[in-house]
Amino acid sequence: MNPELIDTTAKYNFKYFRLPKTVIGRFVFRSSVKSAALWAIIFGSYVAVKAIGIAMAYPTEAARMKFSATLANNIGFNAILGPAHNIGTVSGLTAWNCLIVMIIVGSIWAFLKATKTLRGEEDAGRWELLLSGQNNAKTACLNALAGLGASLMVMFVVISVAFILVGRVHNVDFGTNASIFFALTTVSGVAIFMAIGAFLSQLLPTRRRAAAVSTAVFGASYLIRAAADTTNIHWLLYLSPLGWVEKLQPLGTSSPVWLLPIAALIVVLVIGTVMLSSQRDLGDSIFADKDSSKPHTRFLNSPLGLAFRSIRGISTSWMVGIFLVSIFYSLLTKSATSALTSSTSLYDKFKQAISLTNVNFDLLWLGVLFYLMMMMVMAFVASSLGAVREEEADGYVDNIVVRPVSRLRWLSGRLLIIFISTLIAGLMISFGTWLGILNLHVGISFHQLLIAGINAVVPAMFVLGLGILVLGYLPRLTTTIAYTVIAWSFLISIVKSGVNLNHWILDTSILQHISLAPAVNPTWKTSIIVLIISLILAILGILRFNSRDLQSE
Repeated sequence: MNPELIDTTAKYNFKYFRLPKTVIGRFVFRSSVKSAALWAIIFGSYVAVKAIGIAMAYPTEAARMKFSATLANNIGFNAILGPAHNIGTVSGLTAWNCLIVMIIVGSIWAFLKATKTLRGEEDAGRWELLLSGQNNAKTACLNALAGLGASLMVMFVVISVAFILVGRVHNVDFGTNASIFFALTTVSGVAIFMAIGAFLSQLLPTRRRAAAVSTAVFGASYLIRAAADTTNIHWLLYLSPLGWVEKLQPLGTSSPVWLLPIAALIVVLVIGTVMLSSQRDLGDSIFADKDSSKPHTRFLNSPLGLAFRSIRGISTSWMVGIFLVSIFYSLLTKSATSALTSSTSLYDKFKQAISLTNVNFDLLWLGVLFYLMMMMVMAFVASSLGAVREEEADGYVDNIVVRPVSRLRWLSGRLLIIFISTLIAGLMISFGTWLGILNLHVGISFHQLLIAGINAVVPAMFVLGLGILVLGYLPRLTTTIAYTVIAWSFLISIVKSGVNLNHWILDTSILQHISLAPAVNPTWKTSIIVLIISLILAILGILRFNSRDLQSE
C-alpha cells in the first residue's frame, strides 16, 4: 500500500478521534479508566494469591479431591460462593473462590460509576455544558456509554494478561484460552450492572435514587441466585443475571452459550438507555418527581430534622438489607459448620483467614458472618458520607449554611444521623442473627450477639472518622478514600490467608485490629483506641470543614 495513503488515513482517524462530537466519550473514558485498571490489577493479584495458595496447600489431585468432598453440595458455601464445579483441580477451586467476590466488588464499582456519569453530572449541572456544543442528548449518551465500555475493555485486557501470567505458574496451569474466558466471565458480570446503572439513571430523577435502586437490583439478583443454589427451585437461577454468570463455569466445564443472554440483556439496556435519554428533557426522568404536591413540612423545623428527612429512606433500606442478610446467613449456620466439621484442613483455613484459634465450629461460622456484616456496615457509612459530600458538591449546602444555621450545626446533624444509624445497624445484625439461629440450638445468648453487634460497628466508626477528615481537607476524595479503606481492608484479609505479610502491612487494615465476636471475646482496649483515633480524626475534619471554602465537584 502507498505509504502516503497510510499516513493520510492515520491522520484522518486521529482527527476523527479528536472531533468535538467525541469529547464526551474521551472525557468519560479518562475519568473511569484509572479506577477500572486499578480494580483489574487488584483482581489479578487476588486470583494469583488464591491460585498459588491452593496449589501449594493441595499439591496433589488426591488432596484436592479430599478437600473438595467437604464443600460439594454444602448449603452454606453454596449460598455465599455458588455451587462448586470441578474443584478437584486448582483451576476449579480458584474460580469457585474468586469469581463471585470479584463480581460483587466490580459490580458495585460499575453501577456507581454509571450512575455518576449519566445522572450525577446532570444533577450537578455540568451535562448541559457538554450539550451546548455539537452533541445532542442521544449522541452524548452514546458517547458516555462508549467511554464506559472502553474502560471495561481496558479492565478485560489487564485481567486477561494477569490471569494468563498466573496460569503459567508451576502447578497452577491455567490455559491461555481458559484464562481469557475467566476474565471475560468476570467482566461480563461487571458489565451487566454497569448497564443496569446506566438504564436506571434515565428512569430516576437523581443519582442517589438510581444508585440505591441499582443496589437493590444487585441484592435481589444475589439473593435469587443464593436461593436457587440452596433449594430445590433451581429454575430461579435463570431469573438472575448472576445466575447466568454462574452458568458460564470458567476454568471448568465452560459454557460460553450463557454469554448470549448476558449480551442480549446488556444490548437491550444500552438501547433503552439511549432511547430514554433522547425522549426526556435535561434534568427530567421517566419517573420524575411531581412539579407540585401538598406541602409536607414535617422535620423541616431544624437542621437535624432536615438531615433525618434527607437520608431516612436510604438509611432505612440499608437497615432492612443488613437485617435480612443477617437472618439469611445465620440460618445456614448448621449446614456450613457441617463442612467445617468434616474437614480439618478447611477448618484450619477459616481460622487462618480470620485469625481465630480454639473456636468451635458454630462460633467460627458466626465469626465469619459478623465479619461479612462489618463490611456491609462500613459500606453503609461510606455511602452516607458520599451523600453528605454530594450535598456540598451540588450546591445545596450554600442555601442552608446561612444565618442562623452555621456550618457546624448543619454537618453535626448529618453526622449524628449517620452515627445513630450505624449503631442501629449493629443492633440489626445482632437481632437478625438471633432470629436465624433461634431454633438451631447453637448455644449463644442474645446478650453475646448484642455485644458482637456493638463490636461489629467499630471499624465502621473508623471509616466515619477518616471520612470526615477527608471531607474537611480533600472533599472531592471523600467517597473514594472511604471505599478504598474498605477495599484495602478486605484485600488484606483475603491475601493474608495465602501469603505471609509483614505485620506493618497487616496493621494497615482496620479489620486486623477488631476481634471477630462472637467467635472470640471483643478486645475492648483496642476497640476504644480505634474509637478515640476515629473521634480525633472526626474533630480535625469538622474544624477544617468549618474554616474552608465550600467546594463543588
